[in-house]
Amino acid sequence: MPELKYHPENIREYLAGNFSNTDLGLIRIAKNLSLLDMTNAEIISHCRKIILATPTDNIEQRGKNFYLRCQEYSAILTINKSSLGIITAKRF
Repeated sequence: MPELKYHPENIREYLAGNFSNTDLGLIRIAKNLSLLDMTNAEIISHCRKIILATPTDNIEQRGKNFYLRCQEYSAILTINKSSLGIITAKRF
């Protein structure tokens, strides 16, 4: 079994400090979360806030992805476990 790069209780800090995205990915996130008036840096900061505001109980690791459901921002993020790229971002 491979060694984890984080402790489960620190998953939020690990994801918030290490996630990444391409410019096209940021455009998709901005569109889906209605952040079109933000710069790329502001979108990244907003995603970091969503991750840190998500309770640990609302972070699920399933297969190759992490699924985060943040009530405070009414957002769901899907983050790839190996690349730590945000795959999807949507409102609920």
